[in-house]
Amino acid sequence: MVRWGAAVVLILFLFLGQAKSQSSQVTELLALADRTIELTQLALQHASFAFFALTVRDAQWHAQSAINLLEGPSSPRYDPKYGAQTQTPGAISQAKELVERLKQSEFASDLEAAGNHVVVFLSAADEKIVGGRSSQNIAQIRAQVQLGLGFLKAALGCTDDPLSIGGVRAIQEYLRKRR
Repeated sequence: MVRWGAAVVLILFLFLGQAKSQSSQVTELLALADRTIELTQLALQHASFAFFALTVRDAQWHAQSAINLLEGPSSPRYDPKYGAQTQTPGAISQAKELVERLKQSEFASDLEAAGNHVVVFLSAADEKIVGGRSSQNIAQIRAQVQLGLGFLKAALGCTDDPLSIGGVRAIQEYLRKRR
């Protein structure tokens, strides 16, 4: 009888430990998704400011701020003289870390493709905004930044998007439901 009791206690201990481990894994993944969303939203805000700027100087300033947020301080293009500065690795690096962690999780089959889409969308947005930042013509800046805005919105997505499309908000919603 004592042996059965010890076995039941051991099984419960292992089950509860696994459940706690799964819960902490979801919490860590959610934190990465949240940071990616936050940085992407800030980059989207600055890209919007660049698009609506009235002068080349202001447009370039906000475009550089978006680049800072997307690439982070380890990038050679990061320039702390511009408004948006971050101590975090940047939205692209955060998204890449999220994908790496997703690959190691039990959610890999459901979320890896969506995470990869987020990285591609953020990288494409960065490329367009960098192109706009280098221009001296307000119309060319706006044209490139507008494309970047589209990619940033795709990277964010919506909570009800299919995971096959991607979008970090869809990943976030999926993980919240598993908490």
